[in-house]
Amino acid sequence: MRNAMMIGERIYLRPLETGDAATIAQGMHEETETFFESGRIPLSPIGLTRWIEGLYKQQPSSEIQFAVCLRETDEMIGNVGITGIDWINRTAETESYLDSTAHRGKGYGPEAKHLLLEYAFDYLHLEMLSSFVWEPNTRSAAAVLRQGYKPAGRVKSRMMQNGKFRDMLAFDISRDEWLEARAKWHAARQK
Repeated sequence: MRNAMMIGERIYLRPLETGDAATIAQGMHEETETFFESGRIPLSPIGLTRWIEGLYKQQPSSEIQFAVCLRETDEMIGNVGITGIDWINRTAETESYLDSTAHRGKGYGPEAKHLLLEYAFDYLHLEMLSSFVWEPNTRSAAAVLRQGYKPAGRVKSRMMQNGKFRDMLAFDISRDEWLEARAKWHAARQK
């Protein structure tokens, strides 16, 4: 494991590095799911490199991004992040993405999000996190609910796809709700 910040059973989180830009761009280029935002987004390794370089220029940073890596091989399989951090009110938004359909449906996403929530609540001492899911992405909506988030509303007509406006579904989780969800998560892992 290289520069691991949070370690799970099968994966670990490390800070994004400029060398990850090509992996992220390739994953977005190969994406076949159409319910991510308004579809595949053409990103260049050059633009992503600049984004990664700029992540921590502002202090304190308003965004923290991690690479999700397999413990066995160190392969980067996605990324998770905390964005829009309000250090005064201790709130932020979380996001997650697994690059390959080969890695989806195997529990890596929930494990990565669990590590991200642990980092946000236990290390950054945030109080409330939100997550937004594009309405057609029912798999992500179900995942955030399993992670302990609660439905918080709907943002109307945020994105258009195939000539139809779609909504964003809002979810949130407080530190107390996270502690309860974490206890259940650990109990389920013990069975």
